Amino acid sequence: MSIYLMNRRQFMTLPLGLVLAPFVGVDAEPIIRRGQYAADVAVLYDMLTFHLEGTIEESVDRAAGQYHVVIAGEGASSSNRLESTGRFGDRRWMPRRSRSLLNVRGRLSRTEIDYDYDRRAITYRARGETFFMRRVRLVEDVVTIPAGMHVDDLVSATLNYAEGLWPSESGTLRTFVVRRRHSADEGPDDVASSYRAEIARLEATVGPDSQDGKSTALFDLSPFSSWMRPSRPAHIVFGTDRRPELITTSMILGSSVTIRLGVA
Repeated sequence: MSIYLMNRRQFMTLPLGLVLAPFVGVDAEPIIRRGQYAADVAVLYDMLTFHLEGTIEESVDRAAGQYHVVIAGEGASSSNRLESTGRFGDRRWMPRRSRSLLNVRGRLSRTEIDYDYDRRAITYRARGETFFMRRVRLVEDVVTIPAGMHVDDLVSATLNYAEGLWPSESGTLRTFVVRRRHSADEGPDDVASSYRAEIARLEATVGPDSQDGKSTALFDLSPFSSWMRPSRPAHIVFGTDRRPELITTSMILGSSVTIRLGVA
């Protein structure tokens, strides 16, 4: 989604995966909701800047207990697409299949995740390049879902929060997502000889609702990118419909992302 130094797939999908816009719905089955987003990225104290605009389409079939979401956008010399499908089970939305593609100036990053709840296994395949050195990070692995654990992707987590199916615990939202395993001190261009996947905790601190009915949350994204730090969590503003309206995050080396969401 941008010209930046970290793995472009991480930079793109971590913020945008949290982004199902405040859609306009209809009282029919399946419910079709459409939204739009605009993202502005600044890298190295605005030495590099990037603007991307895209659309979000969500289809929720409550009778069948399934959803399908597509997020797609374009910018100068770049494009992205994220597609996620899932089902309803255990009183919450659960991901079944996720595919994401990001092309930045000819550099292609992709991620494919399949969730098999009968086998309690997640198949994770990803290929990404670091920006400067164009070093390849390749993952192909299968991880086991521990008994009793609910695993989300960022689409299902957003749907669960919007519908009140992801309650906070003493002001904290907690869930689990699958990611590429990396060391805590990994640099933006560091590459290991091999990679595995793992299930990691995703947490957010939720603020009280304001007088206009909106709320905020601070998400620690440092477990998912060497460009994030625990001291610099992403800030999300939710509308009265509990869907994100604004996402901002600052990173190391004077880099930042701002995503604005609206009705199509």
